[in-house]
Amino acid sequence: MRIDGLDYRRREIEGHAITTDEERLPEALSTLAGTTTLDDFDALLAHLGRVHPSRYVRMVEGLAGVGLRGVHTLVDQTDALRLVAFVDRLYDEQVRVLASGTPLDEVFGAEMMAGGYRKKYQRAVSRLIALTN
Repeated sequence: MRIDGLDYRRREIEGHAITTDEERLPEALSTLAGTTTLDDFDALLAHLGRVHPSRYVRMVEGLAGVGLRGVHTLVDQTDALRLVAFVDRLYDEQVRVLASGTPLDEVFGAEMMAGGYRKKYQRAVSRLIALTN
């Protein structure tokens, strides 16, 4: 049986993730109803390295929003893959993401986006765009 049409799981990756000025992050997070966190991007990456990815679900459970300061383009593929797993959990829970620095749709460098994990990174970019808008 053949079903024609676009795959319903297909997401746009053409948009751009919205960034917030670092000084305005606390104020922007306070407008969300529920529990929020505000962390430095590098601190988050370090923490993700100490926690097994299966526990990321508990990290985001019950959160309304996550604020990230100082986002930058990743150079370490291990950090990038951990971030992909974390973004998947954020997306599953529909946790809003507010960030300063590099737009989150540019967090994976050109080399990563052309490499073997390209589809994972594209999915994460699509989800980050959705979570920041």
